[in-house]
Amino acid sequence: MATPQEERSWERAEKRLDFYLRDRPLATVGLCLFLVGFYAYSCVADFGRGQPWWKALAWNRTRELMGDLGARTGDLVHDGEYYRLLRYGFLHWNAGHLAMNVAALWAIGEVLEAVYGPTRVLMLFAFSTITGGIGSMIGGGEVTVGASGGAFGFLGAMVAFGWRWGGRLSPHTRRWFGPLLWPWVAGNLALGVVLPFIDNGAHVGGLLGGLVLGAAYGNRVTDHGESGDLARWAARALTLALYAWALLQL
Repeated sequence: MATPQEERSWERAEKRLDFYLRDRPLATVGLCLFLVGFYAYSCVADFGRGQPWWKALAWNRTRELMGDLGARTGDLVHDGEYYRLLRYGFLHWNAGHLAMNVAALWAIGEVLEAVYGPTRVLMLFAFSTITGGIGSMIGGGEVTVGASGGAFGFLGAMVAFGWRWGGRLSPHTRRWFGPLLWPWVAGNLALGVVLPFIDNGAHVGGLLGGLVLGAAYGNRVTDHGESGDLARWAARALTLALYAWALLQL
């Protein structure tokens, strides 16, 4: 049985969450538009190499083209081309691949942006894309492209928010950041086991990156969600340094 003080805290959190959900998620929109723009750039590059326009628009990119544009390939990363650990997340094999990842980022990013704010959402995408690239290397993937590592990072951050701050939300809202997410996470990971062309190493790496960073973040919804402590400020400083490095790699 909740106390009156807890119920008032839940009500304040609900109002803040509702307020931010009514805002336009500018970071999520910008990220999705950037992914679409990067795909358009790859289409132009494919067309420039002699591909018919209709194939350049919707057909699979070649491995050679993806490699030239920054796909995550183990040998080149080991040779010092570390920018591939981020840039692969902006490349997609075809229009269907792009559409699935943009839809996932849009659906989850809108909620995450309401909870964490736009800057932290962009940092989260960059961080989980990099950890996804590392997971792909460990998993032995030959060539990896796509924003799914970042999308799994978004899922991880949702779960982390529920774990760290769920007690300050009403039971109805709390379940959206925990029990209702687990079947989606498990189902997508299981799909990666069944379908050999899916790079589950990138998914697991992105998920773990999102869990770690999501747990380190404060939030702007719950009471005292932005109260500072040494561990959180250290995590923020490291994240900012990594984000600056990631931008330089582009």
